[in-house]
Amino acid sequence: MKRTIEYTLLILGAIFSLIGIVFAFIIKTFSKTPEFKSEFEKSFNEQIQGSQDVPSSVTADQMLNGFSAFGNFAIVILIISILLTVVAVVFVKKQRILSGVLAVVAGLISILTLNVISFLLLIIAGIMLFVRKNKTNNQFEDVNFQNDIKHDQNQSENEFDSNEQQQNRIEETDKKKKDDDPYIY
Repeated sequence: MKRTIEYTLLILGAIFSLIGIVFAFIIKTFSKTPEFKSEFEKSFNEQIQGSQDVPSSVTADQMLNGFSAFGNFAIVILIISILLTVVAVVFVKKQRILSGVLAVVAGLISILTLNVISFLLLIIAGIMLFVRKNKTNNQFEDVNFQNDIKHDQNQSENEFDSNEQQQNRIEETDKKKKDDDPYIY
């Protein structure tokens, strides 16, 4: 059975995870630049001073370190998701259930980084791999099974016929030998 839809969904899920890696790398890189740090601190301090109802226990440096840590986390998680997706793509034709499990796990892992598009694509592909069975293999197996039964029946009938025919031939040859033998009385 062609699994073009599953292949497409898995590959698109991997591409969106790759895009997530690029965004995480950009966030991580920009959170360490001095220009971004100064602008972020300025806007963060203005935000805190503007809302006097909220006491600020978090500083701008802590927020930037949090962005950087989230970038590292997202990169690692999305790389794992891509690897699972690639393995799922490899096993789509041969082991559809394994491929479906890997796709669902990759989707669940990718949602940890809020990569919703990749999550949806991988979950849909996993569900399709579970639900859509290989129709061609089942048809051939049924036909082959029926053919095997018919072949076995025909073979056993032929064997019985051939055994009976052989027995008749042996009896005929024995009778001829007896009739032709002058020394038998």
